[in-house]
Amino acid sequence: MTAKVAAGLALLFACAVTPAAEIVLNPDHPDRYLVQANDTLWDVASRFLQNPAQWSEVWYRNPVLGNPDQIYPGDVLVLRQGAGGPRIELETAPTVPLSPVIRVTPLVREVPVIPEDAIRAFLTRPRVLDSADADTLPYVVGFPDEHISGGAGYGLYARGVREAKGSVLAVVRPGPAYRDGVTEEVLGYEALYIGDAQVRSAGEPAELLLLRAEREVVIGDRLLAVEPQELTTSYTLHAPAKPVAGRIVAVRDGVTQIGQYQVIVLDRGGRDGLEVGHVLDIYREADTIKDYVAGGFGNVVETPPDRSGSLVVFRPFERISYALVMKAVRAMHIGDIVKSP
Repeated sequence: MTAKVAAGLALLFACAVTPAAEIVLNPDHPDRYLVQANDTLWDVASRFLQNPAQWSEVWYRNPVLGNPDQIYPGDVLVLRQGAGGPRIELETAPTVPLSPVIRVTPLVREVPVIPEDAIRAFLTRPRVLDSADADTLPYVVGFPDEHISGGAGYGLYARGVREAKGSVLAVVRPGPAYRDGVTEEVLGYEALYIGDAQVRSAGEPAELLLLRAEREVVIGDRLLAVEPQELTTSYTLHAPAKPVAGRIVAVRDGVTQIGQYQVIVLDRGGRDGLEVGHVLDIYREADTIKDYVAGGFGNVVETPPDRSGSLVVFRPFERISYALVMKAVRAMHIGDIVKSP
């Protein structure tokens, strides 16, 4: 083990082993809040708490109040202080005698946990290739009429296709490897979504028709059978049950500085205990500065890690996860540390 790897592992371990945090209210918290139509659960939790991951801990649960993750526009939330600490209740109307009447209530969806538009594409399309899959998937071998690329409405030929006529496959392009931020172990490969193609005739090669294409399909692109996933918006904001620490290893759209509502890739996944709804904090790695007052060669002091923001995991894979940055105190970068709040 190299000195760099050992130092990195020690830093992650030190960051992960933290005592359970007490519930701290947002200094500007309301005592009563009317849920708005454009709210997310993160917005509501942040109004009351410094750490939104503690939302389920302060929600007063009973059969009447129901699921803490299903609140609706028009609900009134009330903050109360009790012997066990702060709790948030759903304000209910007083009980009064009523005559039988017909009441029409419009269908209203519960507020989403995080902004749906920011993550929708990452839930409905393949985004990660296992290291063992990248070279074994069916691939585009050519196009009719000697074309070198194709778009929506074009035909293509592919080898290795085993799906029956009428099946729809995703066309993906293997991208850079996702590596562990410390050990550099390959955890998977980015799968850039190109489009969808339908099998028109089986064979070797098989013939397919491009139904849609966000980019030009080229020879060598891979084909992947994908089961559609439902867009999940009702899940619990919570901290991991056991300490988790890792790093940001990639960011979508090729930007260098990471801000609010950007999708990032973590080098931790289901095997590390991450699941949908987990909240993690983001830290800039500790730095060293020279102590010119004390003087002397090599006289340096290590600065503490700076907290840069918070994220919510919305799609964990086995060894990596996609997360959405929900709060950005300062700019974040690839290599920054993520850990249990």
